[in-house]
Amino acid sequence: MKLIRSFLIVAFAVVSIGVNAQNKTNAFYGMAMPMGDTESYISPTSFRGANIEFEKLVNPRVGVGLLVGWNTFYEAKDRGTYPIQNGEITSNQYRYLNAIPVQVTGKYYFAGDDAMIRPFIGLAGGTYYMEQRVDNGLFSSSAKGWTWSVAPKAGVLVPLSFRTSLALSVDYSTSFKSSDLEQQNWLGINVGFSWDY
Repeated sequence: MKLIRSFLIVAFAVVSIGVNAQNKTNAFYGMAMPMGDTESYISPTSFRGANIEFEKLVNPRVGVGLLVGWNTFYEAKDRGTYPIQNGEITSNQYRYLNAIPVQVTGKYYFAGDDAMIRPFIGLAGGTYYMEQRVDNGLFSSSAKGWTWSVAPKAGVLVPLSFRTSLALSVDYSTSFKSSDLEQQNWLGINVGFSWDY
């Protein structure tokens, strides 16, 4: 808990940096394609995810912010014989993974806010709260906890009006192995809107 409290204090300090005015709220619907260790555990693409980011522009091309969100993955495995804690069981198997990010973000915009298209690159870093569960018939096993995470990203804003833009981005999320959880990786594809105020 001390780790999370320390991270949130640092995140708040970053977002509270005195800036010359512009704020943004970015809201995304997210799809996620499992990669690496996650694909070994759950292979189908997830269509259940969302993120919201509160961002301050420290100058017209650099933004810092705080992102929170949710991604969930699910796979139903065919009936088979699977290992459980004290032996094996023959059943259908259901696998779940829920990931809740709390991350500090930084972005660089390649064009000013008067451009027709504003491509950007960025990096998110912080923590994920992860819950992983496997159900075999009446037997269930789970692991949950906090892990460190990082997610490089790239995207584009397409202005729709003076204060609203269509937002498209891709990111590669990695949550690192902890004492309770394996490392997880996925490629996120995000579609949403960005509002200036």
